[in-house]
Amino acid sequence: MDFLGRAATFVRIVEAGSFSRAARSLGVSLSAISRQVTSLETELGATLLVRTTRAQRLTDEGLRFHAHATKLVREAELARASVRQDRSIEGNLTLSASVTLGLLRIVPGLPTLFAQHPALDLELRLEERAVDLVGDGVDVAVRAGLSLPQTTSLVAQPLATFPRYLVASPRYLRAAGTPRDVTALATHTAITGVRSGAVWELAEGSNAPVPVHMRVRLRVETLVGIRDAAVAGLGIAVLPDFVVADALATRTLVRVLPKVTLAPVEAHALYRVEARGSRRIAAVLAHLRASLPTKPVRDAAANRGSRGTVEA
Repeated sequence: MDFLGRAATFVRIVEAGSFSRAARSLGVSLSAISRQVTSLETELGATLLVRTTRAQRLTDEGLRFHAHATKLVREAELARASVRQDRSIEGNLTLSASVTLGLLRIVPGLPTLFAQHPALDLELRLEERAVDLVGDGVDVAVRAGLSLPQTTSLVAQPLATFPRYLVASPRYLRAAGTPRDVTALATHTAITGVRSGAVWELAEGSNAPVPVHMRVRLRVETLVGIRDAAVAGLGIAVLPDFVVADALATRTLVRVLPKVTLAPVEAHALYRVEARGSRRIAAVLAHLRASLPTKPVRDAAANRGSRGTVEA
């Protein structure tokens, strides 16, 4: 393998945090990438990585080389992209998305994506877990409501903003009564996500937000599960509009305290900074911006990340 290829492998190892995870993400054997690093260190005349049974660390030379190698790999990708402007989008892309966003928004839009780019192949992973972009071999992760990580190793692209509503089924409200203000919610049963808290910060009209301690009877992993539990009459839920739009239209769910203000939920796409300039990623993000939003957002990027991990 040439110098650029070995430098790219070294960058991936540093990002992944281990040789084995880098090997999995690249689809090569552990021995193959070990040989590449050994060859690279021999050519440079310096040790770049110190490995133990439990961890690896960069040497001072490795830190300096990594900074330059990251730029080198990035510039090489841009150089390739610069002469491919007239070629069709082709090849494989692995996209990770939460189950609800994937089922309700991404999958229905795939016929349009494939019609626009017939040579594009997609692996869509619907999962409710933290995703390691490098170790899991994910090109783009799409999540709504995540706290954007703080590092320059990832790029975060806003895709859509979804308003949220308090909702319940007419059957539940007939049995439990309809709350007249936010304080009355404390006497009601809540349905939340498995990682959500039991305190809801709610503002009615122009009033200041009020913390409401809810009785959480049911926690569900996915937003579609929370929605279906609310339809079944199991309690009150807070859900984005794209999850409950059909249920509100058929009145299997109704809004509770419609004057209550809830912070909207934002959907972002995250990918490795080294993938900037990828025409496949750009094509998929352009499609998602057009198909996902309730309210379209501008094409803006922010360099953020935390060890390549995205919360589901």
